[in-house]
Amino acid sequence: MAVQRFSAGLIGLAMLAAAPAGAEKLHVTGVFAAGARDASRLSTIAVGPFGGADGAALGDAIERRLRALDREPLPHVRVISASLRPDAVLTGRTSVGVVDDAYREPRERCAETKDGKCVRRQRYSVGCIRRTVTLRADLTLDGRGRYAPVRTRDDRHDWCEDGGVPGNVAASVAAMIESVAAETRDDLAPKPADYTIRLDETRDGLPPPLAARFKAAVRLTKHDPAAACAAFAAIDQDAPDHGPTMYDLALCAEAAERYGEAADRYLRARVLLPRAGGEISRGLARVASLAAGAEDVAALRRLPPVVGSGL
Repeated sequence: MAVQRFSAGLIGLAMLAAAPAGAEKLHVTGVFAAGARDASRLSTIAVGPFGGADGAALGDAIERRLRALDREPLPHVRVISASLRPDAVLTGRTSVGVVDDAYREPRERCAETKDGKCVRRQRYSVGCIRRTVTLRADLTLDGRGRYAPVRTRDDRHDWCEDGGVPGNVAASVAAMIESVAAETRDDLAPKPADYTIRLDETRDGLPPPLAARFKAAVRLTKHDPAAACAAFAAIDQDAPDHGPTMYDLALCAEAAERYGEAADRYLRARVLLPRAGGEISRGLARVASLAAGAEDVAALRRLPPVVGSGL
């Protein structure tokens, strides 16, 4: 069965929070779908042996993050012992590489002074080392191709003979292991979404009376988002081709968990508001993942309880 994936970059929330001070926003909660939806809808898995350098540490980190899901309210795949016949077993192999490349950096020092001032400078170079630490993790769920990603990470650190300290290989590997474990958790379980999205406050193209209503609707979002969205809908009836209104109505639908409507409005806004192409693409990716997440949560809730495992 093919794995369906969503790019974490498209649902990253850092870009959503980067609104200027005073900009009005809508608050959204929901559930983003797991990166590997088919695998995330299993009832149980076991974390099996991980081979290679630091493989055991990665297996432990992944199992720790998946077991931590038991403290969250969302339904999710359960981690059980391999002896209890789980639906699938996650195994893997890791490799770690450390490469030190020597190079030289230019420096300059004063070679001659006169009256307390440097009158001649001398160029020289110092030896330096650039250390690159790499981690590769090959993961396989059940060995049937249901979930078989290859994760790579790298870390670089430079130091020279006149300053700096050698990079800590163990610390770099430990951080990369935690990064891969976090990504694996997001692949194998839906993830709560809680973020804000910035309204488009542009009134250009609206006649003065509608522009005033639009401004009032924007202000309403501070204390009554539902009334604000109703006001945007009324404005859309009178000016159906106003791009910012259509975009803001897409945000309203996203916040109200009407994901199909949100996608339709984002697509219409893309035609009416070409300057907002990036924001619209991110909005479309979000609502697609939110819709899939809602579907997957419902499917997980329908699964029979896990028995014989203490869960």
